[in-house]
Amino acid sequence: MKSNTRPTLIRRMSVRSTVFYFDSQPPSEARFLMEDFRLATNGAIRTGLRTGVTSRNALCKLAYKDSRRELPGLYSNHHASAIAVAAGILKNHRRRMRAGLAMRPPYLRRLMMRAENQAYKLDRKEGIVDLPVRAGLHVKLKLVVSHYHRRYLDDEAWSLGSLTLLPDRVIIAFRRTPPKPYAPKSVLSLDTNERSLDGVFLREGSSTAVRAEFPDVAIIQQRHHDRRKRLQKKKANDRRTARTLCKREGQREHHRIEYRLHQVANTILSFAKSQESAIVLEDLTGIRHKKSKDLNRRLSTWPRRELHRLIEYKAEDKGIPIIKVDPRYSSKKCPMCGSVQHSRMGTWSEFACECGWRMDRHINASINLLQTASSKGLAGGLWFDPGAFRHDAMMILYEPAMAARSEPNGMSEEAVVPP
Repeated sequence: MKSNTRPTLIRRMSVRSTVFYFDSQPPSEARFLMEDFRLATNGAIRTGLRTGVTSRNALCKLAYKDSRRELPGLYSNHHASAIAVAAGILKNHRRRMRAGLAMRPPYLRRLMMRAENQAYKLDRKEGIVDLPVRAGLHVKLKLVVSHYHRRYLDDEAWSLGSLTLLPDRVIIAFRRTPPKPYAPKSVLSLDTNERSLDGVFLREGSSTAVRAEFPDVAIIQQRHHDRRKRLQKKKANDRRTARTLCKREGQREHHRIEYRLHQVANTILSFAKSQESAIVLEDLTGIRHKKSKDLNRRLSTWPRRELHRLIEYKAEDKGIPIIKVDPRYSSKKCPMCGSVQHSRMGTWSEFACECGWRMDRHINASINLLQTASSKGLAGGLWFDPGAFRHDAMMILYEPAMAARSEPNGMSEEAVVPP
């Protein structure tokens, strides 16, 4: 007999890991707790290596009693969390062994501890974490709360997830069910390029070419690359200092680029939300480069996947539908006649076809992406004529003058290495 009940669709939870710093020096009990947690984790790792277990449940059955016996003063839930951390470390160790990279047995070096949401309490108004050490002994940590943190603390839709305690900060995971994506009334197709996102915006009865420019990202990358080269050359006899200084430059580069990518993603999503648009992006997984060494280095540092990640997770929170399509031949295909050019025609910035079609290369690629989405029925059934984009004025969605501080040219006197 067949059941008439339909399977329940479970949507994936949105998780945001938020960093909190301490308002004052944490008490010594917090350090003792992290030391005991590290001992429990390393004990579970030794048990896993000795027995060869591969699952978290099997490791918990083998190591839980020994962990309770060796560290009787540790809160019981912390033992289970330590075994879960050990299972993750063992999983990464087995993966590296299969790849021929792991040589030594793993162990947890840094001081840390992890607690699940049922093992701690958080005062959302005051920003105080109540963390149990053992029966009758709790540690209270006062956190610095900013306007950014209030977005998660004041919204009850964000429930508490796991907590990770480090010597200088606390990382709390917030979870919630994202809103259901709306039915799109328009489509925004974007072609990802090194210095901009170029695309077309299609609405019933209107079509416009759009662009979001972020040339500062490439300038920042070139500047910090030149700085690292100079540091490595200047500190060639002191490798430890060279690594420290280069790491500092890498952190500065990451923060500056991350800020600008967030600005670009927020602007695009605000426009898409106001127009009730679906966003069409390229599926860039598996992309390979076989060009010159300098071009490979430049393209490997091109943060295309990070920009897509920001757009995707922010769109999930806002209920904006994202469509990923195969970008194959999108830069070589003519949207009018459908022919694929096997050699570069036209100029560097313009696509030209034998049928007479001429268009900006990036806009042409975004039109092909939109055609691919429309052919698969993913664009909401909107019909469009590629020729309508030929004479439309460009709509600038984002440029550095809108928000981010402009950066000097990457080939300025500061960035040029003297001969």
